[in-house]
Amino acid sequence: MDPETRENKKSSFDKRLAEARAKIGKHDDADGQQNKDADDGQSLSHGYRMGLEFVSAVAVGAFIGYWLDRWFGTSPIFLIGMFLIGTLTGFRNLMRLLESTNDETDGKAGGKTGDGLDDKTGENE
Repeated sequence: MDPETRENKKSSFDKRLAEARAKIGKHDDADGQQNKDADDGQSLSHGYRMGLEFVSAVAVGAFIGYWLDRWFGTSPIFLIGMFLIGTLTGFRNLMRLLESTNDETDGKAGGKTGDGLDDKTGENE
């Protein structure tokens, strides 16, 4: 096939493609909607993960406290203490997860932003 025929077919295809897109009129909107749906799904996934990590840390702490109370025959001293430790652990896990999510969305590789400051220390580079 000679280059002129190939170019004519390509321009003909591009023309028909542009007409079809104009006729539908939703091509750009559909791509934007797909990206929005993907972002919504990812946000929902992060939300469920954060909730599950927090609840599981509290539940594990409470279970260990309950088990220790039964083993030692004490009143709910260990239950309350381990519940609080589980709650603190859950918050620590949430902060760690939020920090890693923030790093991913900012596209940070070395913990530095374009403002000339190190994110960890806040000092000049």
